[in-house]
Amino acid sequence: MTPEEFEKKYMTRFNAQQREAVKAVDGAVLLLAVPGSGKTTVLVTRLGYMVLCRGIDPKNILTMTYTVAATREMKQRFADLFGEDYARNMEFRTINGVSAKIIDYYSRNFGKGQSFELLEDEGELSRLLRRIYQEVNGEFPDESTIKDIRTAITYAKNMMLKQEALEDLDIGVKNLPTIYERYCTTLTRSKQMDYDDQMVYARKILLAYPTVLDYLQSQYRFICVDESQDTSKIQHDIIRMIAGKTGNIFMVGDEDQSIYGFRAAYPDALMEFETTYPNARVLLMEENYRSTEEIVQAANLFVARNRFRREKTIRATRGSGDQVQRIFARNRAAQYKYLFEAARDCRGETAVLFRNNDSALPLIDMLERGGVSYNCRKFDEVFFSHRVISDLKDIIRFAQNPADCEIFLRIYYKLGLYLTKANAANACEASKKSGKAVLEEVLELKGLPKSTRESVCDTIDLLDSIPKDSAVVALNRIWHTMRYEQYVLKNHLDAGKFDILLMLARSEQNADSLLMRLEELRTIIQEHQNRRENNFILSTIHSSKGLEYDSVYLLDVFDGIFPSKTVQDLETAEDEKAYEEERRLYYVGMTRAKKKLYLFACDKESSFTSEVLGALPREIVNPDDVFASLAPNLLGKSYTDQNRGKGFIIAQCGEQILLEYQNGETQLCTLVDLWKNRSVRYAKPDPKAPIRDRTKPEMVMTEREAAQMSARIEAGTKVAHSVFGEGVVTAVNGDIVTVRFDADGETRRLMLSTAMKNRLLYCV
Repeated sequence: MTPEEFEKKYMTRFNAQQREAVKAVDGAVLLLAVPGSGKTTVLVTRLGYMVLCRGIDPKNILTMTYTVAATREMKQRFADLFGEDYARNMEFRTINGVSAKIIDYYSRNFGKGQSFELLEDEGELSRLLRRIYQEVNGEFPDESTIKDIRTAITYAKNMMLKQEALEDLDIGVKNLPTIYERYCTTLTRSKQMDYDDQMVYARKILLAYPTVLDYLQSQYRFICVDESQDTSKIQHDIIRMIAGKTGNIFMVGDEDQSIYGFRAAYPDALMEFETTYPNARVLLMEENYRSTEEIVQAANLFVARNRFRREKTIRATRGSGDQVQRIFARNRAAQYKYLFEAARDCRGETAVLFRNNDSALPLIDMLERGGVSYNCRKFDEVFFSHRVISDLKDIIRFAQNPADCEIFLRIYYKLGLYLTKANAANACEASKKSGKAVLEEVLELKGLPKSTRESVCDTIDLLDSIPKDSAVVALNRIWHTMRYEQYVLKNHLDAGKFDILLMLARSEQNADSLLMRLEELRTIIQEHQNRRENNFILSTIHSSKGLEYDSVYLLDVFDGIFPSKTVQDLETAEDEKAYEEERRLYYVGMTRAKKKLYLFACDKESSFTSEVLGALPREIVNPDDVFASLAPNLLGKSYTDQNRGKGFIIAQCGEQILLEYQNGETQLCTLVDLWKNRSVRYAKPDPKAPIRDRTKPEMVMTEREAAQMSARIEAGTKVAHSVFGEGVVTAVNGDIVTVRFDADGETRRLMLSTAMKNRLLYCV
């Protein structure tokens, strides 16, 4: 087939950059493809061009990508376009799959003795790590700790770290280098390897046995690599060696979308491509076929601030649409209430994207209670077994059963009791014999320091209160008063877990019902079934990569959460790299949206969101326009509905208003709805009030009017402020009045005469 015939049949809709990429066959080529630019289509079409137009044997082409699912999809797409015969003879593999082939070839031709067995059972690997952790640290690890260790091991092997470099790998796990060494030694002695070892051994074989390398180089004369920004350092090294003979390497990726640093993704390889492969070409695909012009423009301006990237500009092709939407929300909890109402009225494919799965839990809780259907992508259950959550559950259970020695030995040193391990053990033995509470037996111990005795007495009183407390009060009592927070911060644990638990607690009457709800939620998540007809989707940004949705909400974007550090907190080069990876993660989240993108602007707004919102076009309203006096942010304003009574605005997106009424009910409506359904009160005119000249402006009261109104104000008087809403006077001291406002519960001091004169404050 001639190139002209191929173009006419397969490339009629391709743009100039896509056409150039398809025909770039010889030598080293790096194709930088922005989100939504059709990179997979181009890669598959290029494979067909190599076979049909350049006469390259399919057996000499190796295509590698990140996951097994991606290799299957790419092979099927190639077969659909160019036929099963070609597809059958062309190799599509993950790099782990290539490594397995290297090890197999070596074992069959050069291996001596028993070959290493791949240990695929994650449960068995976790049990091995759990045993090693117990041996090294003398305590039982939770699931999240094991997950963190597994991630660290993957990172170390993929980054080819030396043993001494592990000392600097701080993941909050004690004695990590020792655990890592024992783990590797145990696998080696038992002639086993994990998936990361596959690449370690494959690389060693290629370095030590030139014959094996020559076999790979001779068979695979053309190499294609997809998702190269997610490829690790050791993977790039293996690819470099295989491509070293012919130099025919086609690498597709985008360093702006590299978001797997915790798995050792190595975007530096894209930045260093011309150094690794001399005479290399760098091509661009910058046209986005997914998102509206407004979304693309906002994303482009945001990612351009990244200090570690190649210059490129993402361009929209689908035309204009809605502006990126700002949702004002009173606080973090208001986000969830707004999204719950949005889910109830979800008509198009809508995704709520977040950094960590924890962020979805309060929303899942609300959706389940409200009977609202949703889909959830790849949700793990680590939250429920995390050390912070396990400790809080233990403390609640110990408050319910103060004679539980097993729990006491797990928690006593986390509550600042200043109790020795020996004293704790002795008190438990005494408690088992007497049946009395453990802490009561602690007070019976001889020689107990005064500070310890006082601390134990205080803790007994606090524990007695927990079963009687509401769930929120109980958690705050443990966290603050019992000083568990200090233990969390000292040991660098994730304090954010407490914030999520506190939000779940707001729907529970007491601590016991909270524990039951946690178990219910765990079961719900385990058994949840996604349905194709559900339009409302919950997903981490990582899990959404490669996908697209009509509408996207970014959830829980706050400094300290996302990004985890602000620019002012960056101290090292590693901090800067981590910060820019978080920028890329935010960018990936933005570019999942096709038609609408919603960003929350809360009291603790993210510096990332501030950057995006600060660059958005501003609506211009003339001073004499009918909407000129309508504030774009009405948070905290009160409203009284004819049927529901009084409520307050807790979130707003343009004309969409979220109201929360005094009974806890929420309502999403428009400004027009508010006007139609408002409850109106009328006041009879004061016959003693002076008659005003209606031809004069009334923006400012006369001194006499202000004095008359001020005289009516005393402690307990209900007032309304034009900015802060309604409230109650709590104190009057001369011309200074103290008011507690209903909207936010804040107490403010105002100068009464000035507030009255300027019509800022009224009696209700």
